[in-house]
Amino acid sequence: MKIVKIVYCRPCGYLDRALSLARDLLTYFEDVKVELEQGKNGIFDVYLNESKTFSRYEERRFPENEEILKKVASS
Repeated sequence: MKIVKIVYCRPCGYLDRALSLARDLLTYFEDVKVELEQGKNGIFDVYLNESKTFSRYEERRFPENEEILKKVASS
């Protein structure tokens, strides 16, 4: 089972974006557990099995859902 954790900035209004990604992950994969964690300060990080695979701060953009799906599929 793969575990994907999405840490999102609740005060920034990123919940809808996190839910969209979680919905896509759960739709495409049967062996994925998705965890949502509230954060702050503009965070939107995605972890796969406790390893950070995307950081909005480091990339200076939000991830496309498709690119996260590809990373999960290839792991």
